[in-house]
Amino acid sequence: MRALESERDFGAWLLDIGEKKSGSTIQLPLQCYPSIQDPVHQLYSDIDFSSVTPQELKGRAILTVNNERSMEINNKVLEFMQGNETVYKAVDMIMSEDPQDQLTFPEEFLNSLTPTGLPPYELKLKIGCIVMRLRNLAPSKGLCNGTRLIITKLQQNIIQAKSIDGTQTFLIPRIPLIPSQTNMPFKFKRMQFPIRLAFSMTIIISRKAKHLKRYVWCSMSRFLVMDNSVLAYQEHDLLNMFLW
Repeated sequence: MRALESERDFGAWLLDIGEKKSGSTIQLPLQCYPSIQDPVHQLYSDIDFSSVTPQELKGRAILTVNNERSMEINNKVLEFMQGNETVYKAVDMIMSEDPQDQLTFPEEFLNSLTPTGLPPYELKLKIGCIVMRLRNLAPSKGLCNGTRLIITKLQQNIIQAKSIDGTQTFLIPRIPLIPSQTNMPFKFKRMQFPIRLAFSMTIIISRKAKHLKRYVWCSMSRFLVMDNSVLAYQEHDLLNMFLW
């Protein structure tokens, strides 16, 4: 995909900042807001979730550099939405036949973990919220890891969702999930719906997502541009950016 001229210029500007070529004074483009404000209020306060269209939602996201912050923002946006909240609790189990491991890592401890790529133990959802697929279910039909969906029906053992453009409907079951990358000294399995809220996502996950062309908020202090992708290293909240 060929980048727009404005995107190339913006990428070059980020690279200059990262390589300290901009000097001690940085001139911000018109699309950037230097004030530290609440990103949830900036991106979602003008939305009526009872009547919002997929077109209004598909281009908005809050990007963060860590999983914990992303989940915190997602739950905050969920509170803005009207309607009843449904909570799905997972079933966690240690993947070891050693009885000592089961005593060392009890189920309550496993419940507190949410490694990258796994849904939370308590998955909180509402009709109309945006979620992201965490596993490939039907790649040929577009239901793959990183796909964003809109929840349309919540049942005990099945969740119905439609594609972000509203053209397809999918049924999502609970499946066993194992963290693919973790620094923990053990493996565990979580039985849960393979989705998580996607009003906010991490920088790395957002590279897989589609439709993120407008209203993207980032909190970061150092940038590196590689192959038209912006990577960020967080030191402290420095800059709120809207990418148009």
